[in-house]
Amino acid sequence: MSDLQVSADGGVLRLHLDREAKRNALSAEVLLGMRAALRAPGDARAVLVTAAGDRVFCAGADLVQMAPDATGLEVHEGRGLLREVVLAMRACPVPVVASVQGLCLAGGVGLVLGCDVVLASDAAAFGLPEVDLGLWPFMVSALLARHVSPKRAMELMLSARRVSADEALDMGLVSRVVPAAELRAQTDELVAALVAKPPVAVRLGKAAFVAATETPLVPALEAMQAQLSLLNTTSDAAEGVAAFLAKRTPNWTGR
Repeated sequence: MSDLQVSADGGVLRLHLDREAKRNALSAEVLLGMRAALRAPGDARAVLVTAAGDRVFCAGADLVQMAPDATGLEVHEGRGLLREVVLAMRACPVPVVASVQGLCLAGGVGLVLGCDVVLASDAAAFGLPEVDLGLWPFMVSALLARHVSPKRAMELMLSARRVSADEALDMGLVSRVVPAAELRAQTDELVAALVAKPPVAVRLGKAAFVAATETPLVPALEAMQAQLSLLNTTSDAAEGVAAFLAKRTPNWTGR
């Protein structure tokens, strides 16, 4: 059985971390599978990332998996897999949603920060314990700096403490916190709503937003103006306005 279960139904590409006995740690197999799926989502209109069990969403990288005779280059390249998965998430033309049911640590936090929307159970917790191992969350810090204020980011990395789902929400690590018993239902409801959105608007909008976060303000606004003009040339844009005026449900064609 694969450590990553990949399936598709109802317009949703599902990526399920299935290493409960290993605290859903990110093995090379898992990361390679995620990268491949995210780079080729097919006709999916949303991607959903989940994990096995109730206690741990992801404990980070699998620290014991690397072969003892691996070269320095092989170790270095292996560390780059998380980076490639996060970049694939950002480049993916559809929304990537994480549903976090439990503890999320180290590289698991990086995985969550790479997603577009994150729902967390009120039983979830987040932390960056690397410094207590004599390490540092270098890869995650690049993402953390884009979501959290510098002071809060440094405190989280230096202290290695775990924060509750509510504090993670306040910091900007997650989008929404829901009761544990309602996590699956609310996740399904959100993903179904995303699948029903006009695909062209979502694809162009996500790409534009990602680009804007990495671009100075003036060229970002100019790029947004160009994207707005482009979107208004599509059939879906015309259909959306027509449906609104006619007070009917729009029929999205993805064109």
